[in-house]
Amino acid sequence: MSALDTVSVLLSLTVAAISLSSADADWMWLAVSALGIALVLYPRRYLGGRGYNSFLLAAAAVPMAAQAVLGIYMRLEWTYDLWTLSLMLQSWACAVYGYMLALLIDARSEIVLSKRWILLFSLLFSVSISAIYLFFQFSSLYFQGEPVFNTDFQGSEMNDIRIWMNSQLMTPPSVAVPVSIIVAVAMRFWTQRTEKSALMKGGA
Repeated sequence: MSALDTVSVLLSLTVAAISLSSADADWMWLAVSALGIALVLYPRRYLGGRGYNSFLLAAAAVPMAAQAVLGIYMRLEWTYDLWTLSLMLQSWACAVYGYMLALLIDARSEIVLSKRWILLFSLLFSVSISAIYLFFQFSSLYFQGEPVFNTDFQGSEMNDIRIWMNSQLMTPPSVAVPVSIIVAVAMRFWTQRTEKSALMKGGA
């Protein structure tokens, strides 16, 4: 593996460990970390030792490194703003991982994807992960006995709880959409002058 491959895997392992370091485990970050490890190792093992372009590896490593630091801090002090920042980093990482996954599909199967379709897949993949996050968030709150259905909110005294609940459920997709678009635009700008065949050779 290249140095960037190793760094990417180590950062994913670190984020995974941090996500499990408390009783209230962050299963979504664990899943994203596992996905990152699998995406980096798979082409090395099953595609003849091929690796991703260094730009893609770096683009994925930056949010994982930031989350490793942020995750430790959030274990000491959790706030809504820090959680929102964590979701932004997650959407960033997922957009890059979605791009890598599309490249794997293109390289491993008979499906031929243009760079524009790969980019679209990347964006939709990140948004889809946020939708899964919403589902797990809903399930977690439900099993904790929190009011999650409209029939649970009766009376004006429940307005503050309703607002809090809506923020808990809608923040992941609300964050993912703009962040994924920004990352997709940045990746589009960079890949305009890069051939698709060079995106899995390693090195920019």
